[in-house]
Amino acid sequence: MTHMTTGVRALLLAVALTSVPVAAHAAGTFEPTATDDPELVAAWEAWEEKEIDEYTTTVRLTCFCPEIPVIRTVVRNDEVRKVTQGGRRLADRRGYSMDQLFAMIREAHAEADRVEVTYTPRGVPKSITIDPEELAIDEESYFTVSLSRS
Repeated sequence: MTHMTTGVRALLLAVALTSVPVAAHAAGTFEPTATDDPELVAAWEAWEEKEIDEYTTTVRLTCFCPEIPVIRTVVRNDEVRKVTQGGRRLADRRGYSMDQLFAMIREAHAEADRVEVTYTPRGVPKSITIDPEELAIDEESYFTVSLSRS
């Protein structure tokens, strides 16, 4: 691998990591608003109805960049307790609790040209596609989410 290829890969990784909406790591409790996407609100309501406050999310980000290790977020009593990526500990704000995922989707709907989300019957966003600029090439982000009960 040449130095040029290494540099290009590093640049693509940096762009991919900075293209993730900041709200993906926002702390706090998600509350739907009148301007939110109706599917987002329905998913949040389905999630809230289940009253699940202990779970682990595993989120894989795929983009046109080098492979990024999954992020695991452990939530206990509705609070982020531990966030890891590839065996190393991250700050709690870097995790993906359900509230953080819903906030990320809200921000994506407000800012991106195209957002596609597939939700499970429990309201968990199973897959999220965010295309910030529909006419641009190779800047889309794809998130795959799995949830396990603790």
